[in-house]
Amino acid sequence: TVCNNIIIMIRKSKRGIQFVHGRFPNWSGPTIPSSPNNNNSNNHNKGTTIQQPLISICKPKLIYSPKIVFPSKHGGVQKGACSINHQGIIDAIYPCITLDNAKDIATQRNIELIQLGSNDGGSDGSDGSGGEDIVLSPGLVDVHCHISELGGRDWEGYHTATKAAAAGGITTLMGMPLNSIPATTTVDAFCQEVEAAGKVDLYADVGLWGGAVPSNCSSLSDEMQVEGTSSSTSTSLEDLLDVGVFGLKAFLAPLPKDAGYETVTVEELHRASRVCGEKGKPILVHCEWMTQQQQDEQTETSFQSSQDDDDPRSILGSFHAHVNSRPALWERQAVEAVCQMVDDCHVHIVHLSDAGCLDIIEKTKKRLNALQSSCQFGNLTVETCPHYLIFDLESLPHGDTRFKCFPPIREKANQDMLWCRGLLGGRQENGMHSSFAAAAAAAAEAVSPVPLIDMIASDHSPCTPNLRLRKEGNVRNAWGGLTGLQYQLPATMKALDMFLSKEKQGGMAWEDEKNMQLQLLSKWWSEEPSKLVPGLSQLKGQIDVGYIADLCAWDSSHVGKPCEYQKEHHRWKGDGPYANMNLKGRILKTFLRGVEVYDGETDT
Repeated sequence: TVCNNIIIMIRKSKRGIQFVHGRFPNWSGPTIPSSPNNNNSNNHNKGTTIQQPLISICKPKLIYSPKIVFPSKHGGVQKGACSINHQGIIDAIYPCITLDNAKDIATQRNIELIQLGSNDGGSDGSDGSGGEDIVLSPGLVDVHCHISELGGRDWEGYHTATKAAAAGGITTLMGMPLNSIPATTTVDAFCQEVEAAGKVDLYADVGLWGGAVPSNCSSLSDEMQVEGTSSSTSTSLEDLLDVGVFGLKAFLAPLPKDAGYETVTVEELHRASRVCGEKGKPILVHCEWMTQQQQDEQTETSFQSSQDDDDPRSILGSFHAHVNSRPALWERQAVEAVCQMVDDCHVHIVHLSDAGCLDIIEKTKKRLNALQSSCQFGNLTVETCPHYLIFDLESLPHGDTRFKCFPPIREKANQDMLWCRGLLGGRQENGMHSSFAAAAAAAAEAVSPVPLIDMIASDHSPCTPNLRLRKEGNVRNAWGGLTGLQYQLPATMKALDMFLSKEKQGGMAWEDEKNMQLQLLSKWWSEEPSKLVPGLSQLKGQIDVGYIADLCAWDSSHVGKPCEYQKEHHRWKGDGPYANMNLKGRILKTFLRGVEVYDGETDT
């Protein structure tokens, strides 16, 4: 049952912008029937029409594609079609049918047919003319995005953020509580965010995380620390969770003084996690743990010792110094600490950078799996980001501050382990990684070995150009955080392709390998992220009967620079590194509740 969450949705209709602020207290979610034989083109899966709380203006349609990423229970990636009703809900799926079959169905049902790719002429969906690589995937769910509508700093508002998201196939954004002023740490700040979002056109659905900071964590009664006591005495943190945020975000690492956000202690984090557990909501944690003094001393030491006489800017522009200033030990210490709280609530580790944390994560997940039947709240999920998977320390351009982030981009060997062991669930034995076929199959089917990193998110973190200090090449003092909401899917596809090309794993037919990649991308960017947001996995994340028709159509074989075929829709153009890179994949269409919100052919 969907929890009593508030989900924030904006749509544009003939009556103008409407703000949908709906609670779903008595709604059981979509009914998913058992699957008939998917190899029979005369069969299709019909589900019960569900009550739709999110208003749509969808014209009923049937979408056919040479490749659709269906759930594994329906056969996975294959040609086929899905139909969408006037409420923007998928009301039927048609795995493994031909284009001619789709035309007949559209005619019989008197609905529009949208054909992706070219005419198919083979049993595998290939037509020999390049259209076989057009894919229909679930819309991406980005659980980690910084939107700064409030505060008048002109960083990135809801309009440009959601427009860039739609151009990248992202249909749901979860906004982080910091970078707006005020941060979303009180009921009043939350209401200001809602009001601000309602004043602009949005091209994607938006939900909000709240912030756990000393001011609202300290409002909790000391009784919260006592096992089994009620949290009824807590005030502002409970109120924030009740008013509509989907969970809380906390930092163990010090933040810049002008960030408008504060670090919590481990004790305060533990208090917040107990409240989240009672409310059935997750707590998200930035995992680096050190004091302000430790951070200052480590930064000073790291940049002083990084000398290069050939480049007078080297001291301030060195990424090796930046990595040294944020030791992996700090990340591991934080992961160790938050893993002690997984019995209290769903704990989510954001933007994992250090592969050395995987041992701690594996140990905790194994313990939780063993206690699954007796653990009331416990869960641990982990995300990483495309910039940790495609860039490495050894190749970062000196002084290019666009690559500065926290935690930092680490060494190539570390990146390989994020891929092999973290995302693909493989092991490294005798210097060799487990095969892609075995590890990828495990990740796609959620069977042993269990991947230790569950999902991928953008951590899109824009700011005004003057804060980047690009002309000065000053990595030490530049504002941290990569931007590139618009390019996350092709960047991830490129990174995965690079990793697999280097591994050169055999034993798998090329077509099967391509399909497995598509299944994995859907898992990392849609299915698993939807599970983090309470109630969302019953609405989004899959192409199946009863789910909202949030869809991304893209050319998975296209290689090129995004700047050559689409304009950048972020507030600040050129603030990120992706637009001029050769990435893999091009977004062709994005549908939000069945309505086309982005046309990649015309870039509108």
